[in-house]
Amino acid sequence: MPTAINRTATRQQPNHLTRRDFFHDVAEALRQSLPETLRDFQVWTGAENFKLSYGRPRVHYEIWTNGRDRHIEVGLHFEDGPESTERLLRFFDARIVEIKHELGPTVELERWTNSWGHLFRLIPYQPLTDDLTAEVSQELTRMICVLQPLLDEAMPRRRANSAILATQT
Repeated sequence: MPTAINRTATRQQPNHLTRRDFFHDVAEALRQSLPETLRDFQVWTGAENFKLSYGRPRVHYEIWTNGRDRHIEVGLHFEDGPESTERLLRFFDARIVEIKHELGPTVELERWTNSWGHLFRLIPYQPLTDDLTAEVSQELTRMICVLQPLLDEAMPRRRANSAILATQT
């Protein structure tokens, strides 16, 4: 007669989360830890990454669990084309000393390609656990609180609304 398997008892490391659960838990933690004005965000997840944006999906915050290079990246990505990326890299570069003062010296600003750049911090790759969920969500909360007001200054939302109104009059 077959015996029932207790998956918790047979799992080698019961505290480990799947990426899906890890990303879900980070999103929930962010909705609780961010100021109310920053809780209305959109989330997309993939096999290795979590993306969060405020109405501009190509300029988003990202968590990338990069097992190949053995790090977890937490950062703000600029993927909105060459002109936008250049403008944002220049904007944040002019403020990098203040940003590092707020977020720590391990935060880096980097251009990857002509149309892709990021402001980020690397965490050593490790099992996805509840403790890591807390660490990553706290880090991303700090980044959003510091960087989103700057991003809104660099890319005002009313610019798009002004352009629409100008074409309607």
